[in-house]
Amino acid sequence: MVVVHMSLLRRTLAVLGFAALAFPVGADAQLRQIVSKTVSASSAAATIELEFADDGALEITFDAGTVYVDGEAVGSYEPGNALDTAWRDMLADAMTLENGALAAMLVEWNAADHADGATDTVVEVDRAIDDALRVAQEQADAGSESAAMSVENRVTLLRALVGSANRLGALEEALEGIDARFEVHTEDVVVEEGSVVEGTVVVIGASLRVEGEIEGDAVVVGGALDIRESGVIGGQARIADTRMLRNDGEIRGGLVDVLEDEREVEATLRDRLREEIRAEIRNDLRTEIRNATRLEHDNGFSIMSPLRPVLRGVGGVLEKLILVFVLGLLGAGFLSFAGENMDAIAETARKAPGRSAMVGFAGSFLLIPVWILGAVALAVSIIGIPVAIAWLPLFPLAAALAALLGYVAVARNAGEWLADSNFPWTGWIRKSNPLVTLFGGLLGLTFAFMAGHVISIAPFLGVFAGLLFAIGAIITFFAMQIGFGAVILTRGGRKREYTGVYDPDAAWEAAMSVDIDDDLGPPPPSSEARDDDHVDRQEGGTDG
Repeated sequence: MVVVHMSLLRRTLAVLGFAALAFPVGADAQLRQIVSKTVSASSAAATIELEFADDGALEITFDAGTVYVDGEAVGSYEPGNALDTAWRDMLADAMTLENGALAAMLVEWNAADHADGATDTVVEVDRAIDDALRVAQEQADAGSESAAMSVENRVTLLRALVGSANRLGALEEALEGIDARFEVHTEDVVVEEGSVVEGTVVVIGASLRVEGEIEGDAVVVGGALDIRESGVIGGQARIADTRMLRNDGEIRGGLVDVLEDEREVEATLRDRLREEIRAEIRNDLRTEIRNATRLEHDNGFSIMSPLRPVLRGVGGVLEKLILVFVLGLLGAGFLSFAGENMDAIAETARKAPGRSAMVGFAGSFLLIPVWILGAVALAVSIIGIPVAIAWLPLFPLAAALAALLGYVAVARNAGEWLADSNFPWTGWIRKSNPLVTLFGGLLGLTFAFMAGHVISIAPFLGVFAGLLFAIGAIITFFAMQIGFGAVILTRGGRKREYTGVYDPDAAWEAAMSVDIDDDLGPPPPSSEARDDDHVDRQEGGTDG
């Protein structure tokens, strides 16, 4: 059995400094432990900041002729003098040192050795360093008496701890919060009935049987705790990796399994670590695949390399066919619910394409200003605020529908033109079926794009494919502008003023179909008929 003070064992467990148990405490123990340092220097200022293990801190700054300790001015100096130079040299050395070596160097450094005289500044700097780094002597004296142990007892405790080295973590957890002298046992302990043990009993790697009374706590690590019917533990029963045999004994402070929460934490950490490893593996795999794909693309070596242009071209054609199908469905809806409006828009786009295009260009440029000015005009009045709320989303939607309706109307005109053409592949387009005509026109408007995708499959034809894509973009742009302008001119198909524009081809066909005889009347009479008619008129005049 060895009697140990709690602070000594806790320090031993924290730093695992078993050798310190066999030797007296040296002078280095009088210095505070430095856990963090910050050194900064510039042409005007030089600062060192220290943080200690007991939450203390120290900051000394030489700044533009003034010395500050923890933010308060304590003296002055001449920038560039011997004291300033020595301070900066010391900070340069401090940047390479940590904890004990740093503390020893700071304590040994004496500002008075680098000044012309014992000025107030020098005294304050040395005092600040000594007060911050040295532990108060009365605290050291108080701790030395309670921590004093014979060499034999130190060796005994050292053997106990070394023999239970694998339980040091559990022992530290079990002793957490116990701040009193206690007995450490490494063999089985029996507290006999009728006996009373003062303080705390600690058993490492053995069993504790309580038949009498323990006034303090009972700590068992890596063994067994047996509390008989007459046994009493006045404090807590703290166990770690221990079998519990409670035979109707009394534990007034309650039972604490210090490793139960630790096991849950370890399980949580294991799960989290497992997920992090999985995520890291997935990221590594994605990176490797991405790098391999990029390498294949750069080097041109890949099994799929010959098929990429084909897949790209076929995919582009399918994309355009899907677009034609979707626009055809929307056009079918327009034909069903707004057929007359669509007829007026298509007729205007066909007979006045230039006018429609100019109106479409102007309307496209004015869309955003009209949208903003309309919202502002409605928002200035209380009554118009609800309308403005509806105006903001509905106006862009109406503009998009107008552009779509105009494009579908132009596509219908294109389908009619293709039906009248002599192209061999347009024989399936029938003007009598508006829906078929519409789909034919949509295919015609997107034909340049699809041809470009097909040509892009062949190598060395990228220039021609790009030219076809440019032509398709120009056709689409003008089709949308003409259609949008026709929608504006006809007020959405309600105004048919521009459907009667003079068409020279139609006028010529009408002129050629006129019957000349019917139009000029009967031929003039011959000369004999005119003479007979003259004689008849004379006779009739004589008779009369």
